[in-house]
Amino acid sequence: MGEDLNTVAIVAPSMPNVSNQARGLMFRERLDDILKTCDPAEVPAFKNRFSRKWFADRIGCSPSTLTTNPRLRKALGIWEEKNRKKMVNVASRREDDETNVVALPRRKSAGRIYRVPVTLMIGKNSSEKIVPTLVWEDGLDEWVGNYARHLTFRSPNGTSSVEETVKKLRDFRRFQREHGVRYEHVTDDFLIVFQGTMEARGRARAKRRDDLISAVHDFFKWADDHGLLVNHIQTRPKGEYNVPDDYQFPISSEWALVMGRHGKTYEKWVSTLTGGTSQSTYGLRHTPTSDEVLHLGEVVETHGRHRIRNKLIMDWALFTGARVSEIVQLMESDLPPFDDIQAFFEDDNTLKVFEVGIMRKNRGKSMLRVPGDLALRTAEYIAHDKQRAMIIARRDGGLRRNSSGPIFLSEKGGTFDTDSLSRIFRHFFKKAGIKKANIHRLRAKFITEMIEFQLDRYANGGIDVDPTSSWQETVLVSACQAMGHSHPISLQPYLNEILQKRMTKDGKIEPRSVEAREQSLKVLVETTKERLVHHPRLMALAGLIEKKEFDGALELVSDLHAQLKEMV
Repeated sequence: MGEDLNTVAIVAPSMPNVSNQARGLMFRERLDDILKTCDPAEVPAFKNRFSRKWFADRIGCSPSTLTTNPRLRKALGIWEEKNRKKMVNVASRREDDETNVVALPRRKSAGRIYRVPVTLMIGKNSSEKIVPTLVWEDGLDEWVGNYARHLTFRSPNGTSSVEETVKKLRDFRRFQREHGVRYEHVTDDFLIVFQGTMEARGRARAKRRDDLISAVHDFFKWADDHGLLVNHIQTRPKGEYNVPDDYQFPISSEWALVMGRHGKTYEKWVSTLTGGTSQSTYGLRHTPTSDEVLHLGEVVETHGRHRIRNKLIMDWALFTGARVSEIVQLMESDLPPFDDIQAFFEDDNTLKVFEVGIMRKNRGKSMLRVPGDLALRTAEYIAHDKQRAMIIARRDGGLRRNSSGPIFLSEKGGTFDTDSLSRIFRHFFKKAGIKKANIHRLRAKFITEMIEFQLDRYANGGIDVDPTSSWQETVLVSACQAMGHSHPISLQPYLNEILQKRMTKDGKIEPRSVEAREQSLKVLVETTKERLVHHPRLMALAGLIEKKEFDGALELVSDLHAQLKEMV
């Protein structure tokens, strides 16, 4: 089944701007190359006739072309007559004993994925996991099956992610089997043909095609690391190989900093056919602008049911940078009760910044920094929201509740499901007309604002921050400290995008304009104003904030705090 790639000349079905004569000459040259190198015993034959479809697939034409084109028909006929003695005819099924044959459908299986339970024994301990396994009409796909087991047991991959990888490999293996190319003959050229065929068939967009190539690249790296292939794909620096300096790996690689989901970055050997580091999930989503955030808030507040809860959830994402999975972890006991109003203020009458413990994605226990005004508003929601109280009453049968439950409840009174929360806000984003964005992008908005703020500080201090400056790390560390994050490298893609937008022709980073800063501040002012209108005694404070008389607002807050302390 395995021929050298030179004998498997595959082209896209369509060849625009090529005359019929030129196309005929091209097919003749390809046929001659195949006839010179292929083994007649490996060419399928039926009724003493070599398969025209087998040749047509490799030439890139239709089977009928081999019979209608005189030159192709003559060349193939001469070769067939010369090699007829080496022909191996496929036996007819009619010769089989019908009592020992299971009837199969005429259409061959294109590869099915079965979820197979596999038990791994380590000493006296056993571990059972579900391994997605690829099966063809002629049996198990051993390489893909072993790779899937490796991903399931050796890597932190769930069954669903492994199955998605197997689906991608199935597309490649289907193409590879279709053209009879063995693993050791798969090269960059063959992968390029694979890409071109997918594009010509319109089966996958550019990102999907790159994802498939990346999956195949990782698969071959595994095969090389486990000795199934030798020096076939680069997985470490070239100096560590016992190969000549001019040795070219059949499948090329480059060492790159890859940016994955949510700005997370890591280094790995990647394919040179996908654009390397240019392909990442970062940047495929839209970060809402300040105007869009304000409009989104208006949309959320016009939704009658649970509007206060939904606006709170939006603000937790926007002003703390929390993920949805982190917001649903918030407990009543994380914040002081609303009747203990003094607990929300420092000794100098400024609002406290709270730190709430949460489980971060892939990081374990961490602290989330919460602005005091957001904490105060959340405590008020817990204490006085009628819809929340009704949910608790239905759940507990009217019994007195404790303060250890989640802040944001489902309709049944349990922890809010992250998928449900994402679905709710998907509706809000759609209604607000914000495309390519969801609630997760509010976290990106928060991170962007923090970095913009740090860049403004340095720019105002006369410090130049350019893409090659050592101040980059300082900016990221400062932003991380402000948002309670411990990994500056994860914010690098956000900084890169901001630097590109603010870079001048001479390579310097200019500070944001006054209009841009005021627009960013407008979100905070409008949100703070919205929070205060619920309290009649604080309407004056809302007016001062709207007029940007911040000194007077701070004085009024101090007076109100002193009055509240006397009442407690």
